[in-house]
Amino acid sequence: MLALLLSVALADNHTTTFAVDPQYTDPPFAGLERLYVDPAQSAAQIKPLASRPAVESVKDAPGKGQLVYTNPMSQWGEVTVSGLKIGTIGPFATMTLDGIVPGWYQVDVWVPSGLTRRFAVEVK
Repeated sequence: MLALLLSVALADNHTTTFAVDPQYTDPPFAGLERLYVDPAQSAAQIKPLASRPAVESVKDAPGKGQLVYTNPMSQWGEVTVSGLKIGTIGPFATMTLDGIVPGWYQVDVWVPSGLTRRFAVEVK
């Protein structure tokens, strides 16, 4: 019984179920499986909205100069940020877009079933 308790107490409790895949894209547009745009040109094309869009909220903390979005679905999806199609995100993956102007952005994720979910993401 003591051996069982010790093995539980000394076990590594870090779950790596959703570890970052090394094949995902690198910064400045990191965490995507496929990238459709050139990050150097696209960061300037992505403009903030005048106010917070009336869509779903994200649980990610706002990044400083960085748009952070975690896909809450168990499906791959095509990501569009404020009207610009960025790339493909995997299930439960987190993307970070660096060099983004502070403000509110609408992130649309289209999945192969035809569903599009819309999220409000803040950049500080």
